[in-house]
Formats: sequence, structure tokens, C-alpha cells
Amino acid sequence: MQPDSILNAPAGHYGSLREWIAASGSNAGEVLLPVEFGERTIPLRQPAGLEHPVHWRLRFTEAPESRMRSGFVAVLPGARLCGTMCHIVTPDDKLLAEFSLEWKKRPEHRSIYERPTLPPLRELPGTAALLAIKDSGVYYHWMLDVLPRLLLLRRCGIVPDYYILNGHRQAPFQLATLEMLGVPRSRIVYSSDSLHIRPEKLVVPGFTSGIRARWACNYLRTGMMVDQGIEPVQGYERIYISREHARKRKLVNENEALGVLEKRGFRKVTLEALPLREQIRIFASARIVAGPHGAGFTNLLFSRPGTKVIELFSPNLVHTCYPILSSLIGHRHYYLVGEGERPPEFVNPHARGDDITVNTGELTRLLKLAEAD
Repeated sequence: MQPDSILNAPAGHYGSLREWIAASGSNAGEVLLPVEFGERTIPLRQPAGLEHPVHWRLRFTEAPESRMRSGFVAVLPGARLCGTMCHIVTPDDKLLAEFSLEWKKRPEHRSIYERPTLPPLRELPGTAALLAIKDSGVYYHWMLDVLPRLLLLRRCGIVPDYYILNGHRQAPFQLATLEMLGVPRSRIVYSSDSLHIRPEKLVVPGFTSGIRARWACNYLRTGMMVDQGIEPVQGYERIYISREHARKRKLVNENEALGVLEKRGFRKVTLEALPLREQIRIFASARIVAGPHGAGFTNLLFSRPGTKVIELFSPNLVHTCYPILSSLIGHRHYYLVGEGERPPEFVNPHARGDDITVNTGELTRLLKLAEAD
């Protein structure tokens, strides 16, 4: 191997961890640790709306049993971690393409190959856990796709000395949630262009395919609410999550909608202005939660089973993530598609930036359907 200070880009790549295991002759049972949680499938509860049949994106009854994720931890002694995109280089100097944040690119097109030399290599004593994903700056993905990996490590008896996060997508909620779950700031390392480390042991927790799992919801609810002693508070039994400070998916006629909601006891909440513990307390108190589709609904994790959810969509973005979350927790989900031209059935524009305008008469009817009038 060349001196550490002038290491070049990797000499080729492996498309997957299993490909590297086969080529290296490693013991698969020592490299790939499966983590199972017993319950593997769940019947999803279909949301209710004013239209019959329900919107095609939400027809859960057509797939009565959905497979939930289980987990694994990959153990990679001698592997290196390099750059903002968290490229893993195997001990035989090849890129392990499966785990890079650039996983959508073909392996040979990854940015690590564009660097004539790599940053100086630093040997890191102890165990480092890679918790970086592409969308870790999005609250929903951070909560459901990153934090449950801590439980996978715990199940395997691994207590890392360092936790590597995506330095390109930092957000204030990350440190607060990690501290709640027992990860001190002193152990956190953010990926960067100058990062090039070789821990004694690099571990990568991850998931099998499937919908987000109930075990992950239970872990977050217990660790971030029950273990923190956070209790409900009066005055927030019916809440409306406002996106007035968001850059997208605003409710255009929010004042009109609030006129309908406030008559029925709803209280407007702007989550960006509140500390995380206060957000959890409010959702623990709520019996009905309404609002336009957005990351704030992730806090349904902390609401009591049976909470009613009223989610407002634009015609070009009807998403399944929160109706599925409601099914996992035991909430009753209702939805209303806003005004505007709808795309043809089975066409999904996924226009994440579209604002929403609701018909207040339809909102009134939906509240009656949800017995919230």
C-alpha cells in the first residue's frame, strides 16, 4: 500500500456486501449480522376520505399484508471511510458501492474516482458506526430511517466509540434526538471532504426491504417520550399543524380553514418555534391532529393509539408515509385532496413543492366523517 498521505482512488469496486464477502473469503456469519424482531407483516388500515373509492395511492386493502423491515449490521474490520459521501473502501482497496450516499449513481461514476488523491488517512482506534443516509436532514427520514439503527447496534451488543453522520445534511434536531437516545455529542463525527479514516472496526447498520416497521416506532416512542418522563398537557387535544413558515406545501387558504377548525376546538401549532420536548408533549396530548402533508406528522409517533389524523394533500402529491405510520401505531387516518386539476389515475407527479388549497365545505364534511365536528 502507498504511504497514507498519497493514497489514490480505489482500484475498482464491489457492487454489494455479499459480493465482497464471496471475493474475500470472509465468514458471512461474522460480517453480516441479521437482526429480527418477530413480527414481520402487518395489515395496513386504509385511510378514509370523501371519495369512493379512495385515492388510488391509498388503496391499502388491495395489499392486505405488508412486509415490515427487519435489520442487519455489517461488520467491516480494516475498511476505510472517505469523503462527504461516506465512501467505504474495503481492505483490498475497492469501493463498496452498496453503502455510499451516492448509491443512485453507477459505481464507476461515484465522486471518489474524480479525486486524483484522497485526503490523508487517519487511523481511528475503536469502533465507528456509519449512520449517514442521503436524506438525513429531513425529519421524517432522520426519525424512521436513521435513529432505529441505534437499536440494531444494541441488539448486536455493539457500543460504538464514534457515530458518523452525513455532514452534508445537518439539522438541529439531530443532536437533540441522539442525546435523548444516549448518544453524546462528543462521539459524533460528521462526514466531510477531508474525512478519511480507518477505524479498528467499521460497522454499518441497515434495513432489509419493506415498509417502516412497528419495532422502530416503539423504540422511538419509548426512548424519546416514556424514558424521558414526558407527559401530556391540557389544551392540545385538537391541534392543527401550520406550515406558514415552510418554503413549500403551504395551505394557501389557511385562514379560511382555521375558521372551520377553530370553531371545533382546534389549536394552531407552529412546530418550528418549539423545542423538541415540547413538540413531543403536545403530540402526546392530542386526540385529533390536522394539517397539510409535511414532516410535522412524524410526531404522530408520540400520540396515543386511536388518535385521529386529518391530512391535507395537493392533487399532485398524495403520499403514503403518514397513513402507513398511522397503521403502525393504531391511529385512524383521514385525508382530503385539495382543489386543482388532478393527474390521471395511477400517474404520480410527486410534486413535493405544490401548495394546497382546500374546499372548506369539503373540510367540514370530512370533520363530520371523522366525528370531529
